Amino acid sequence: MDSTPNECVIQASIVEHYNDGILMGRALAESEPEFQNSNYGMIPAKESLFKEMLKTVRIEAGDEEDCMICLEELEVGFDASRMPCSHTFHGDCIEKWLRQSHYCPICRFEMPAN
Repeated sequence: MDSTPNECVIQASIVEHYNDGILMGRALAESEPEFQNSNYGMIPAKESLFKEMLKTVRIEAGDEEDCMICLEELEVGFDASRMPCSHTFHGDCIEKWLRQSHYCPICRFEMPAN
């Protein structure tokens, strides 16, 4: 059975897209280790400075909000960490964040970087 010209074009297109997918997969596989080692392009904050810049604040009644890193509630009576931009997080959450990125996860306030 002979293929029509349209069927030949469709088959060629399928083969071309399949080959493009293979090439893309190879390129991603080759670049993945380099990308992972680059810390995803993020620059950590200078730890000695961010620890000085974070203020410990006690969460008061009416001030309850969620930590926007872990999405858990900052409960009344809890000692949280406030950045200079006034955003508040669990201390462990924001310290871990700042070891990866020197930006506030909410407003992109820039902390001193390494």
